[in-house]
Amino acid sequence: MVTPAPEHLVDATGRPIRGVFEDLPRSANLEDARLPGHGRAWSRFRCKTWQHWAVISPEVFLGVAVVDTRYLHTTWCSVVQDPAGKSRHFEHAHKSPIAELRVADDLWDAHTTYRSAGYVVDIHNHVDAGRHDLRVDVSARGRLPAVRAELTVWHDPKRIQPLAVALPVGDGVMYSAKFVVPVEGVLKVGDREYGLSAASAFAIADVHKAHYPRRTWWNWATFGGRDARGRLLGLNLTRNVHDDADGLNENGGWVDGRLTHYGPALFSFDRARPLEPWRIRTACGAVDLTFTPHGERTENVEAGIVASRFHQPWGTFRGTMRCDDEDVVVDGLIGVCEDHEARW
Repeated sequence: MVTPAPEHLVDATGRPIRGVFEDLPRSANLEDARLPGHGRAWSRFRCKTWQHWAVISPEVFLGVAVVDTRYLHTTWCSVVQDPAGKSRHFEHAHKSPIAELRVADDLWDAHTTYRSAGYVVDIHNHVDAGRHDLRVDVSARGRLPAVRAELTVWHDPKRIQPLAVALPVGDGVMYSAKFVVPVEGVLKVGDREYGLSAASAFAIADVHKAHYPRRTWWNWATFGGRDARGRLLGLNLTRNVHDDADGLNENGGWVDGRLTHYGPALFSFDRARPLEPWRIRTACGAVDLTFTPHGERTENVEAGIVASRFHQPWGTFRGTMRCDDEDVVVDGLIGVCEDHEARW
């Protein structure tokens, strides 16, 4: 059941409000939740938060993330040139417990930032003004070229429905907001400049806060692009530690801003060979897609009590997804999948 979003995700008594929402809450204040047997200080420490933006055009893919795990500040700026063909990939990444970092508390008028020497990301989330402004200024390092971007993401919440949910995970709550929106501006990679047009480029937002369990896992698939009729399509499917996907989930597809909600997601792939094709479906039968990877981001970190293992291939999706009783054809749209396990 989809309901209007509350003004605040956590009420004055510390009670989280769970559900699938038809719009965005004004405040995703999960840090104020009172978890069973603990006070708000523990809730703030447990709350992991991030913003990830995937900017996709036929010529280039830019993935930018700012992540606060409370004890470690992390960011990356990942670039794939020619993402649907002979891809060329590189990535700038920083991890530091002391870097200047802020993840916006809301999407209406607040900044997400990461600043250190030679590395600046500033995202002005400003839904009240119908836009998000993304600025990236990352210096060249070794053989990695500089990356600079000045981008405007156009986001009319009355026309583009968000996929916004607050789901139970363990003894806590996971909040997620996702949407697919047009983007324009300039992205410069080394000496090459890409002019992005809202007619052919778009951004996929992944806004996240969660009291994740100590051990966490998820599978994720997302893409965006235009179909043969010029309509902007998008998809988000997730399978994760939340164990009531039949009742509540963060699965949906967009056609020109209109969102269709789906049932549980089903992922079929070879974990040992993540660059082989994946089959991605929904239990309700609305989605049936093949994802063909062209390359991947990967990490395998074991650092004492903390660990992270993920594969995030990028590539192309083909198949169908049902939206408003129409079987929409997906033919070569660019996106990513992810297989992730973490110990926080």
